[in-house]
Amino acid sequence: MDEELPKLKYTVLPESVYYTRDERSPSMALITIGASNITEADVAVTGFQVLIVVSSDVKKADALTSTPSSIIPASLQPLDWDFQQVDDGVYYAKPVKKSTTVIKPGASITFQLQGVTVNEAAGTTVITIAEIDGVDVRFDYKTIGKVKSALEITKFEAVPDHITSGDASILSWNTLNAARVTLSPGEFPDLDTNGSVTVNPGSTTFYTLTAYGEGPNVSAQKTIAIDPPQIVDFKSSSAKIDAGDYVTLSWNVLYANDISISPGDHKNLPATGNLDMQIWTETNFILTAKNKGNETANRPAAVSINPVTISFFRATPSYGARLGEPVELTWDIKSAVSVSVQYGTINGIGQDKFKTGELTVIPNTGVAYSLIAQNSLGTAMSSIELFPMPLGWHQFTTSAPFYFPELPVVLNFKNDLWVMASNFMNTVYHSFDGANWIPTVGYVPWQTRSYSAGIVFKDKMWLMGGLGTNGSYLNDVWSSADGVTWTQETSSAQWPARRSFGCFTLPGKDKIFIIGGLDSSGNSLADVWSSPDGKTWTMETATAFQNGRSAFGMVTYGDSAWVLGGLTGGDETKGKPVNEVWYSANGISWSILNGVTWKARSYPVAGALSNGIYLSGGLDAAGNGIYDMNRMAADKKWTIQKGFQFKDIRNTAGVEYQDALWFIGGALQGGQNANQNTWAYAPSRG
Repeated sequence: MDEELPKLKYTVLPESVYYTRDERSPSMALITIGASNITEADVAVTGFQVLIVVSSDVKKADALTSTPSSIIPASLQPLDWDFQQVDDGVYYAKPVKKSTTVIKPGASITFQLQGVTVNEAAGTTVITIAEIDGVDVRFDYKTIGKVKSALEITKFEAVPDHITSGDASILSWNTLNAARVTLSPGEFPDLDTNGSVTVNPGSTTFYTLTAYGEGPNVSAQKTIAIDPPQIVDFKSSSAKIDAGDYVTLSWNVLYANDISISPGDHKNLPATGNLDMQIWTETNFILTAKNKGNETANRPAAVSINPVTISFFRATPSYGARLGEPVELTWDIKSAVSVSVQYGTINGIGQDKFKTGELTVIPNTGVAYSLIAQNSLGTAMSSIELFPMPLGWHQFTTSAPFYFPELPVVLNFKNDLWVMASNFMNTVYHSFDGANWIPTVGYVPWQTRSYSAGIVFKDKMWLMGGLGTNGSYLNDVWSSADGVTWTQETSSAQWPARRSFGCFTLPGKDKIFIIGGLDSSGNSLADVWSSPDGKTWTMETATAFQNGRSAFGMVTYGDSAWVLGGLTGGDETKGKPVNEVWYSANGISWSILNGVTWKARSYPVAGALSNGIYLSGGLDAAGNGIYDMNRMAADKKWTIQKGFQFKDIRNTAGVEYQDALWFIGGALQGGQNANQNTWAYAPSRG
């Protein structure tokens, strides 16, 4: 059976539309559907259904659109007819009122599909109209052709299409049937439809030329490529240095117009180069390369610093300075960012002396100078104790805390004076300045004694022999590195027990020597013994002198050991004081020095200073104190110096300290009371 024809006449306009040629400028169509009664009788309908062909394939030739969602159905008689979408591509019209189901002769109704996005294929699509009258449906079919517009971009090119940031490129184009063209991005007013422009892009840019005319717009695209900034290399000559040192930063950069390094004001740098930088703290340098389009590349180069160290901190003179005499402090420091010298107040040191420097001071008392160096990693400190000696005679205290009437052992050890072993007291004291005395420990393990011998050897104090409790004579040997802890090296050395003997070391001889003294029978000894460790002793000679001797002064001066004065022929009751001077460079062979003019004596105070041997004090044959001062220079000639400034001290022990001769302990006149005075004689150094 043939399909029944519609009773109304249907029109679909337009009969053709432009298909989309550029998805950026899609072709939009307005489809108008008209239904007219061209008969002379009423036509009754209950609704209309309009179907268009849709497909998700944008290139489908017989489909009208791929985006039905963009379509807006509209009734041009909204009070009489309602027109709505019921599915993709399906639209239904129905009367608002029942009376509208009758269309009078000569009357018409109109519907529109607004916002139709035409797909991208040429072809013909069919619009199906279903006329509904109750249960009867009559169909009509209309076609719409999808045609190409006459608008065309025939050429769009860039020459060159690969440039350096900011350089020029020419964009040129030709169009057909264009009313106008636009170019983006950028501001290009009044462009010709066939023309060109010069552009200077800073970074890779995607240009779009759009042509406007009849039908949908068309566009073309062209990319001008620009290489982004590239940092080929950025490095430091060293990754870790001392603070204040320099590193060289080097770099190689491509495709950049603006090169800088931070921190610091380092701008407008060349594409390749070097930069010397002084480093004071941990620094992370950043090289930044930009092009004219503000494209950026970064690369770090980290430089760290070493911990601060003090190689040395010295004073000249470091020892034996004289009061009022300038002392030069010098130093060598690595990796410091601040330096100061502290001595009561703090003196900041200028940056030019952070590595090596000097500072002249004139200390007027015993003082510690501290060098303080810092950087971001921490602090280093080194200290120097200086004790400027007043020239000539000077009394440092009248009330030393020890009671040592029997001659004690006095030593110069680790920049302090040390006194011990007298009158059967075994307390050890030390002092930096001779005025303030500190007990190191209340009790030491060695037996109390007097008239012992002591020496500094291998960075230790050594104590040996002497007269012990109840008149016993000793030959034990003890050592200590700090005056607190004492070690017994031997309880009975190979040499005979003795007192009032000498002890010395010699340059180039890694041994302790002892010499002479009195044995337990009161006999004077003339032997010499040596030991490399205080444990094992070897006799060097049994007859160092013509006669044995004890109670002498003992020093090492130049390359020789010197024995000065003393008693020969026995102890204090029967021995005879002499003014002989004997010396030896090896401890075995001894020679006597002629031309000695000072008084014969026992228990003299002797010390080797920088400008000679000094000898003072002691007891004459009657047991009276002697108050002179004598000096032997390098030529082995003796001269008289300014004598004691006191007459109340009978005898005292002595030691060289701070290039001066010190007088410590012993007894006052009468021999009953201990000497608690501390005196020193500091000659001018010349």
